[in-house]
Amino acid sequence: MSALAPPLDLLTRRGGSPRPLLVDASLPPARVELSGRVLANWWAKNLGLLSTEFSLGPGDRVEIQAAASWRTVPLALSALTLGATVSENSVEAADADLVITDHLDDEILAAPEVLAVATEPLALDFGAALPAGVVDHAAEVRAHPDQPMFDASAAASSRLSPAPGEEPTAGLDWLADAAHRPSGIDQVVSLSTGHGVLAAAIQVLAAGETGHVVLHAGATPDERLAAQEGITAAGPTW
Repeated sequence: MSALAPPLDLLTRRGGSPRPLLVDASLPPARVELSGRVLANWWAKNLGLLSTEFSLGPGDRVEIQAAASWRTVPLALSALTLGATVSENSVEAADADLVITDHLDDEILAAPEVLAVATEPLALDFGAALPAGVVDHAAEVRAHPDQPMFDASAAASSRLSPAPGEEPTAGLDWLADAAHRPSGIDQVVSLSTGHGVLAAAIQVLAAGETGHVVLHAGATPDERLAAQEGITAAGPTW
């Protein structure tokens, strides 16, 4: 690997930490806590899945049509790490190279390749029979290595793609800027899943060395969740 871009460097540094980095409380009563170490492991496993199953790399287009969760956040980070152009609910499935989704319909199945992500927090597979060619994320991702293996220079090609007709913006450059703004550092930030997967991924990077992010349903976290998790700020904070 070459020198890491700043946000990836932050992920690798947090990869040795037992402190929380992402808490998914969006489907109560389930609560999934990923320490820095565990989130970095899932980032690594998703890198392996995306590169092995889909040969994902610079120039490939990834459309995310799934809720923000502990599964989809490291997936988004992995797609950007591999240099892909990543969009969310803004590109026709048939125009993407890969669609990452938590639901299937005829439009999504028109995509060249589809990765189906389970919605149940602790599911070991998608929970339903999948059409031929659709990859079951929960069933396949665990087989990949716990250590990140990738060419860090590819990350320079990553892009965040806005609505159709707008030019994609530099992905990791913008993420690096978000990750170095002080507003989210050392805070426990709540983030509604309605903000989306990419917003959640950016907020995780903006958490700095010791902060962490709590995903919740609805516009605001309820008082019980705020007290239980020690929430100190509402996101996004970049």
